[in-house]
Amino acid sequence: MNDLQTSETTHGIDFASAGPGTPAGILLRRFWQPIQVSAELAPGKAKPILIMGERYTLYRGESGTAYVVGFRCAHRGTQMSTGWVKGDDIRCLYHGWTYNGGGACVARPAENPPGPAANVSIPSIPTREHLGLIFAYFGEGEPPAFPPYPAFDDGGLVEASCDYFSCNWFQSYENSADEVHVAYVHSSGGSHHNLRNEKALPETWPEDAPFGMVRHSRVNNGPERTTLYIFPNVMRIVVPPFNGLKGAGGWRDTYITKVPTDDEHHLLFILHSAVVPPAEMPAYLAARAEFEERCAAARPTEEVTQDILDGKLHLSDVLDHPRLLVIEDSVAQAGQGVIADRDHEVLAQSDVCIVRMRRLIGAELLAIAQGRPGGTWVYSGEKPQRGF
Repeated sequence: MNDLQTSETTHGIDFASAGPGTPAGILLRRFWQPIQVSAELAPGKAKPILIMGERYTLYRGESGTAYVVGFRCAHRGTQMSTGWVKGDDIRCLYHGWTYNGGGACVARPAENPPGPAANVSIPSIPTREHLGLIFAYFGEGEPPAFPPYPAFDDGGLVEASCDYFSCNWFQSYENSADEVHVAYVHSSGGSHHNLRNEKALPETWPEDAPFGMVRHSRVNNGPERTTLYIFPNVMRIVVPPFNGLKGAGGWRDTYITKVPTDDEHHLLFILHSAVVPPAEMPAYLAARAEFEERCAAARPTEEVTQDILDGKLHLSDVLDHPRLLVIEDSVAQAGQGVIADRDHEVLAQSDVCIVRMRRLIGAELLAIAQGRPGGTWVYSGEKPQRGF
């Protein structure tokens, strides 16, 4: 009996919820999660963040160290991100109560004495940085080993980005197991129009792995491509250059992570390793800077996506957007609804990798819901194969 014939075993499993106490929320909190592109948080700055249905304060101390602490001041409950960063501490806007990166209250200026209060604190979340991303651990007990995945070893230039998607995290993650969509979502004059088309649809099949799952694929009996799914929400793949960089940097070893902000929205973090010969580096950096300027001037991808879904625009109207690839995926995935209705879909043989992913992660969620120990996913740094 194959995966499609047994797909009913995942019916009734809640893949979408990620809040505290939900099976997926418990699962995701067992792993380090990226929460911010490092370069987008300057020293001395603070911002509010929403991760897996919970609000926190992210700030970077003047020393350069990043911290995640509670959303509200313990005194009168106002929002900590509206205050000031002083050294490596954060001071509340309302009455000046100040907390260190460990959440301990180190000053209450209007009290006598005004110094530390041993019985006052706000939550503090373990926080680290790796490959240009800030990671945090929101689970119970000691965090797992860091980093969550190894650095690239190809000597490439590491590039980090983050995009906001207006749909559930898991439908985005399972979309990544579907290679057939590339021929339609990304190839009709779009971001990958030279990569796939209807005359070269891939044959795909899954394989269980110690870290989760491998998707194998090939086109017309050509070389095999592999994509790694490092459960519960990371993907490693080799992708062609896109976003207007015109082939510079070659094909990129890439990590992609889907992190829920709440049940109906998520962040998509992408890490690329672009291998650029030294002689070509100045021209590449200039092209990269121009691309980043285009991104800064362009409309946010989530706004463009919503206009397309509302019928105000069509994808063919935004082919010059620098984040076209993200818009294409966002339109397809958010077009399923903010939380996909899997009870009324009609699966086919080409969906075999999606079904396998659901069964593997569904078994883990079911174990959590029933209070049973789940599996252990161990990633030892295996690499994907480009294949073409």
